[in-house]
Amino acid sequence: MREEIRDRLKQMSDEGYQKFSGSLIPVSGRGILLGVRLPELRRYAKELAKGNWREELSYKEDIYFEETMLRGMLFGCACKEIGELLAYLEDFIPRVGNWSVCDSVCSGLKLTEKYPRETWEFLEPYLKSGQEFPVRVGLIMLLDHFVKLSGDGKRCSRRRRITMEDLEGGEENGLYLERILQVLDREFTEGYYAQMGAAWLLAELFVTYPVRTLRGLRELRLDGFTRKKALQKIRESRIPDPEVKTYLRGLENGIQHV
Repeated sequence: MREEIRDRLKQMSDEGYQKFSGSLIPVSGRGILLGVRLPELRRYAKELAKGNWREELSYKEDIYFEETMLRGMLFGCACKEIGELLAYLEDFIPRVGNWSVCDSVCSGLKLTEKYPRETWEFLEPYLKSGQEFPVRVGLIMLLDHFVKLSGDGKRCSRRRRITMEDLEGGEENGLYLERILQVLDREFTEGYYAQMGAAWLLAELFVTYPVRTLRGLRELRLDGFTRKKALQKIRESRIPDPEVKTYLRGLENGIQHV
């Protein structure tokens, strides 16, 4: 069956997309890139989930980049029990060697939102591991599945618009907001992709909880690169008003103070 899966992936490959994605995704030593588009991989994962999917996950080695991606998508959509999903995720994390596999698989692990306590406990060692991609997995999981849990445990949304007046309001109450900020209260020395994961997480916090996150951006013990990238990502968003973006540029340049 494994060879059938590899043959199917080859059939779905697109030479033009392979060249395009190859220019964006560093996969050296982490599998051969075929060039299969993500929607097709997700559809195939759902198809495999209807069969003996555990047998497919029993294979230890992946040859293709898309094979690893499919592995993560498969247990993400097939697992119905949190303990089993986290066990598969534990096996999967050492296979993650680029941002694309990390981000695409993490976004599909929706079951974790029903079990935030268990998931948080699982992620903590990876967030403190000192290893670039395990740290990024932890950060992206927080971004995808914890940021938008409000104080009452329900889902909240990004702000549609952020003005200077909004930044003068009261601080918001996200269920995991303070714990996420504690995770971010350090220098990220593990590497570029951990730093960019932290910056992206901060940017997402800002467009959801701008007042509390602004204070965090002033006070967190971030390394300079991560802090700068977080502010850049916020300014690239359409949500903050131009006046807010100007203010943040001053904060990045050290002009604005607490």
